[in-house]
Amino acid sequence: MRLRGKTAIVTGSGRGIGAAMARGFAQQGANVVLVSRTLAQLKEQEDWIQANTGVSVLSVEADVGDAGAVQRMVEQALDGFGHIDILANCAGITMVSPSETLSLENWHKCLRINLDGTFLCCQKVGAHMIERGMGGKIINITSIVAHAAIPERAAYAASKGGVMQLTQNLAVEWAKHNIQVNAISPGFIRTEIVQDLIDKGVHKPERMTARIPAGRMGEVEDLVGPAVFYASSDSDYVTGTILKVDGGWLANGYV
Repeated sequence: MRLRGKTAIVTGSGRGIGAAMARGFAQQGANVVLVSRTLAQLKEQEDWIQANTGVSVLSVEADVGDAGAVQRMVEQALDGFGHIDILANCAGITMVSPSETLSLENWHKCLRINLDGTFLCCQKVGAHMIERGMGGKIINITSIVAHAAIPERAAYAASKGGVMQLTQNLAVEWAKHNIQVNAISPGFIRTEIVQDLIDKGVHKPERMTARIPAGRMGEVEDLVGPAVFYASSDSDYVTGTILKVDGGWLANGYV
């Protein structure tokens, strides 16, 4: 129970990576604040945590790209638990489009959720952590596209590259407050979003796995261990790092 007594906010926790991290934190003893744009998306995770762990759980509706909504999210978390120790920024969307036809509206939509949303959550939760004076843990989610180009991902790559640089900047800025800020760069993880792209023919599973030395796509559970490490005292001297959880995809120069 490495996170006993801690409070963790997990955005985008209605499904996919966010849901897995929320469950993982709860299993390690943290009280969890589930966050999604609609409360209905959170019911399954709330029910699972209540049935399988002894921690408390709070569901909050918030659009992470809205500064007012993020502030209200923080206030609800503090009303419920009194303090916030961990923030995992898992809310995000993908965007697939040839760059020459990518609309400015879709460009802004992708950056608003992925980059603006991560910044706003870091800013509002970070301000609480600084004022409280007890340190904290912030975990951002970037992507392999922050490190390597994949065609038709201009908006997504820009947003996730921004998250990577934001992570390092905040790590340097907030180290004096004992706040560790790190990020995870997932590879091809079997989420609802990735499955939808497979179903649409955008991703070819055989082509994806051919480059992955591990020989398989990742599962959301593959990200839980790294997230718990970053959320726990084991990482107290680790900040500004970007952990690639991709089965070796980025390291593989032989394709």
